[in-house]
Amino acid sequence: MSQNWRCPYCGYFSTLTEKNVSVTDGDLNRLSKSGQLKIRIVSISCPNDSCKSLTVESSIAPVKTVGRMGSGGSTTEIDMSAVVWRKTLLPEANVKPLPVSVPEEIRITYREAVLISEISGRAAAAMARRCLQGIVRDFFDIPQEKRGNLGAELAFAREKIDPDLWEDIQTLRSVGDIGAHMDKNVDQIIDVSPQEARSLIELIETLFAEWYAAREKRAKNKLALKEMLDDKRQAQKSAKDAARAAIPEDAGNKGTENASSD
Repeated sequence: MSQNWRCPYCGYFSTLTEKNVSVTDGDLNRLSKSGQLKIRIVSISCPNDSCKSLTVESSIAPVKTVGRMGSGGSTTEIDMSAVVWRKTLLPEANVKPLPVSVPEEIRITYREAVLISEISGRAAAAMARRCLQGIVRDFFDIPQEKRGNLGAELAFAREKIDPDLWEDIQTLRSVGDIGAHMDKNVDQIIDVSPQEARSLIELIETLFAEWYAAREKRAKNKLALKEMLDDKRQAQKSAKDAARAAIPEDAGNKGTENASSD
């Protein structure tokens, strides 16, 4: 068995083999109205030697008959094409590794949005909105006197934001407002599903990648180019110094003497 996989802890891409993956199936009580179900636990050890973290996923699905036994019974196995429940046990949420330049408060808010997304879509949307505001303030260095209203802060930075992202960001802000503020008619519930909340969180993750990670990459490339230029200039200088050193000291004097005799 082999499959492509990315570690949710360190972001390491690898191909899993049997030694990194353990699969355990177990029977659940058959007396419930759900009938005969099995649970599958899949545990994965990250192949990255500097990580080695454990990922654990659980799934519940009905059983299917795969063969008959001579005594008239049958053999069954879990039917993973009909999963009725699935959850990642470790890590506790699908929190993506973030660029090192992301401030700690934004990291915490992002993590909270991911953690709450499966429980409350509205709460996750509100946290995603808060995370967006923190990102905009930090990344675009919004002046203190311009802070307070996310709409105004976004307007301040609009010319610096890709038009393709602008509309999506406005959607996140609006849905986040629904999650954060109660409607005037308290009997009216405007829900945000976990799937919708996940879409908002994925946009936040896009901003981390396209803004913070891209900026870090540019800075790293700029430093590498500067170091390369410095190395080339040093090599050029060393070559010139070596060329001068290779000329005999009396060569210049002879040239002067010859000019004088003429």
